[in-house]
Amino acid sequence: MNNKQIFIETKEYKRFAEFCDACIKYQYIGICYGLPGVGKTLSARQYAQWDYVEKQIDYETSACMGAYADEKILDCHTLFYTAPPVSAAKLTSTIHIMGVRFHTVKDAYRVRIGEKELNTSSALEGIRLIIVDEIDRLKLQHLEQLRDIYDQHDLAMILIGMPGIEKRLARYPQLYSRIGFAHEFQKLSNDEMHHILEYKWEELGISIKREDFSDYEALTSIIKVTNGNFRLIHRLFTQIERILEINHLTLITTEVVEAARNSLVIGRI
Repeated sequence: MNNKQIFIETKEYKRFAEFCDACIKYQYIGICYGLPGVGKTLSARQYAQWDYVEKQIDYETSACMGAYADEKILDCHTLFYTAPPVSAAKLTSTIHIMGVRFHTVKDAYRVRIGEKELNTSSALEGIRLIIVDEIDRLKLQHLEQLRDIYDQHDLAMILIGMPGIEKRLARYPQLYSRIGFAHEFQKLSNDEMHHILEYKWEELGISIKREDFSDYEALTSIIKVTNGNFRLIHRLFTQIERILEINHLTLITTEVVEAARNSLVIGRI
């Protein structure tokens, strides 16, 4: 079975990308909030191309610096930072180190293809956007550090958190006065659910037939169980794949869906 995950550009992702573009254009701080599992983090990492960038800047020695980079690195201008679950005392230095490594990899690639290094003087020079995820974890002093980074550099910033974070940030006028846009990340619509589930069927090497009542029944059951929650869809299909393999099955039925559901711990979503 094919385990490769395909990123699907949903309508909500496109709205998020437009939100990011607007923040960059006007160099604003933006707030993005939504329920757990609707796709905020996944969309942010996709916009920043972070799965690619993170591999490039996570080098251990100078010999590895930029060794696996290609021309794509030169088009990347966004940093993605996840607020730690414990003390964020080194927040500013961590973000600056990420910026330094980002530029170092770009310069290493430029040298490799015969171009001149830019040797930027600032760690965040050329960075157009910083996305900070799990903003709910941060205390006032850490938010002040983010405001200071924003004030000192010509860039945009997006803060991602849970519903209600916009009200909490409103209590900090120095930061809140710099917020230009807010975006609520919605759960998937039924049409998008059908579209995504067709991809999930294909990832398992199974063709879906909507006119087949068994397929239709299984599809309807998954939509009911996941209720438009992006993360829950992926978790459920991980269990579905496991059940199909263990039982040597080639069809997704309501019985398979129910067995997969019973394997999950599904809280409030």
